[in-house]
Amino acid sequence: MTANEEVKRGRGRPKGSSDKRKIKLKPSPKSAKEDFAKKYEGLDLVAVYGYDEFTFELITHLWKNPSIEFVFTDPIPSRGAHMTRHIGNLSWSIHRYEVMTHVGFIEEGYFPVVVVSDDCWEEVSKLPNPHEVELVSLSHWEKS
Repeated sequence: MTANEEVKRGRGRPKGSSDKRKIKLKPSPKSAKEDFAKKYEGLDLVAVYGYDEFTFELITHLWKNPSIEFVFTDPIPSRGAHMTRHIGNLSWSIHRYEVMTHVGFIEEGYFPVVVVSDDCWEEVSKLPNPHEVELVSLSHWEKS
C-alpha cells in the first residue's frame, strides 16, 4: 500500500464497537402496554385505578386474551363512566369487567398489582398500603 492510497472505511461506528450512552425513551401508551404484558405475563386479574390513555390502551390491548379479567375504579365518577362505556361495547364485558368504588381499593389488599393512572399517582401513593400492593404507573416505569 502506498502513501497515496487510503483505506476506505464504511459509514457509522466500526463493527464491534458499542455506544455506551443509552437513550431512555419516554414510555408511550403503545410501548407501555407491551412492557406491562411482558412483565406481568401470568396475571389473570388486572386491577386499574384511574382512567387515562395509558390505562385505556392497556385494557384494550389485554382484552384480546380471554382469560384475563379486569377490575376498575376511579375517584371521579364521570371518568369511570367514560371507561365503562368503551369497555361495555367489547365482547364478554359483563363477565370480564367489574367496576368498584375507590374506597378501600388499595387498603384492603384484594389485588396484588394495581395499575395507577398518572393523575391519581400522588393520591394513591399516599394511601395506607398494609398488604404491600404493588403499584404500577405505565406513564413512568421508574415510579413503580
